[in-house]
Amino acid sequence: MKKRLATAGLILIAAGATAMAGPERIEFPKGYQESFSNYMNAERQNGKQLARFYANDVAVKGAKAGGEMPDGSIVIMEVYKAKMDKDGKPVRSKNLDRLVRGDLAAVMVKQKGAGWGKDYSGEKMNVGDWEFAGFKADGTRLDKDFATCRSCHSELKESSFLFSYEHLAK
Repeated sequence: MKKRLATAGLILIAAGATAMAGPERIEFPKGYQESFSNYMNAERQNGKQLARFYANDVAVKGAKAGGEMPDGSIVIMEVYKAKMDKDGKPVRSKNLDRLVRGDLAAVMVKQKGAGWGKDYSGEKMNVGDWEFAGFKADGTRLDKDFATCRSCHSELKESSFLFSYEHLAK
């Protein structure tokens, strides 16, 4: 009987580990604006959004040390809609010629965990042990396929799969 219970327990643990593969393993990082470093702000390439980038201490220390960032690194990109004028065109500030920030559209989280990359196959899908997740402004999970994110970041192996690595490493 004890053997059956132990086997059943192992099966439940294995099933739970499988269920947590993918973006579901990442929780919304409550309080990140106060506890993480805001290391970069930028306009997105689509010309209709702005982004604010944050990183936890593990990621900052890892990037400053150079090379691959350690497990436990978390990088966040807040995505804001640009304010629009009455004609539906993005508003730019007069003095700086930059998009004017509107509402928060999403909080995208990239987190690194030991062995997380084993769940993905194919060269375009492999971004080391990084996982992607997205959340709405209220912290609820976005229902999104992150294959496009993984594919785009997969080309950045030399910069720990981050477009903003050089800014984080400063």
